[in-house]
Amino acid sequence: MSKKTTDVVDINEMQQALEIRKKTSFETTPKKMIYQKGTDGFDYVKEEYMRTKLDNLYPDWDWLPAPHQPVQFLGSEWVITAGVLEFTEEVSGRRRRFYSPGAARVQFKKNAPHTAENVIDIDKNVASANSYAFKRAVNRATHIADDVYRKQVRLDFLTDAQIYDFKNALKDAKEAKMPLTTQATWTNRLNELYQSNFQDAMDSLLEEIEHLKTQNKTKENN
Repeated sequence: MSKKTTDVVDINEMQQALEIRKKTSFETTPKKMIYQKGTDGFDYVKEEYMRTKLDNLYPDWDWLPAPHQPVQFLGSEWVITAGVLEFTEEVSGRRRRFYSPGAARVQFKKNAPHTAENVIDIDKNVASANSYAFKRAVNRATHIADDVYRKQVRLDFLTDAQIYDFKNALKDAKEAKMPLTTQATWTNRLNELYQSNFQDAMDSLLEEIEHLKTQNKTKENN
């Protein structure tokens, strides 16, 4: 049972909530749930996936119309909706809110003037705009599908000392006559390293360098 919103939020509970958001952010969205938008090639997930994930993480949620002008038209070409996602963070009992707009093009009959009498299924146009607003709110507030919308952010950056050590190892690799393509691969990989994977990468690089040095000595002796 979630706590009342009037209860004092414990620091440990807030930390748990942050950990849940972090874990959610770095989850991998199943490939079968990822789609591409037309010629733009932008990845996206459908509304039903967002709703299902939201049900699992925060079952006590609501999608409410924005207090003022939740539906507007921008000229005759666009419809804009705005809503507020509300949900209870179970571990802390906090009621959270996130406002989000969404827009969709108004569809008209083919080869007909863009006037009111030629509009096709205006309800579907409004529903599309509402769906975009909802999905944005879910993503921004809960971090669901962060990998799809390129919203993942890591903060466990390497220290200056670690970067220095890695670059020195790359110099050793060059002296050990590591192939240029392999050197380039390791150099590029530096940009992908964080605290969580640095040591494994460093160990692999050093092991490869030692293997090259051994090979070089064997050739010299022969």
